[in-house]
Amino acid sequence: MHDEQQFTQHAQQGWLSWDEWSPEQDFCRFVGMLQRMLQPATVLETGVGVGRITGFLDTTSCTYFGFESNPEWRRPPADPTNPGPGYSHMAAADLVILDSDIEVRFDEIRMWAEHGKPGSVVLVHDAGNGHDAWTVHAQIGFACAQTGHPGLFLRNPRGGWLGVHA
Repeated sequence: MHDEQQFTQHAQQGWLSWDEWSPEQDFCRFVGMLQRMLQPATVLETGVGVGRITGFLDTTSCTYFGFESNPEWRRPPADPTNPGPGYSHMAAADLVILDSDIEVRFDEIRMWAEHGKPGSVVLVHDAGNGHDAWTVHAQIGFACAQTGHPGLFLRNPRGGWLGVHA
């Protein structure tokens, strides 16, 4: 799964990706390393798709909730019938990874902000990295900044946000 490589479009040299839709490979590796460092009991991931991020997670060392909002991409390890998390999933998760379809990601960010487990860590992909204000990347970044929880923006090509539920 990790052998096909190309550079992320419109990025500085060195940002590898599998295709134009997948998260950057370094972002995926970062998520796996973050899980190893945090050792969360429960991991929640949205936007599982073909499992680019999931492939770097150790789903055997935790309770794993995977969701895919797009029925064309929904297959294990994503829940086969449920397109997204409920409040109880969000309240149970120690590590939350949000990379679902744009149409639902804003609601997922809001759900984590309002119902996430205190002390949980969230990692949101596509949160902007100098993108123009009209782009969805900048809008996702704005939604992250408006959660009222502390966090920091990552400088991967499409941007990311790492937040802590205070």
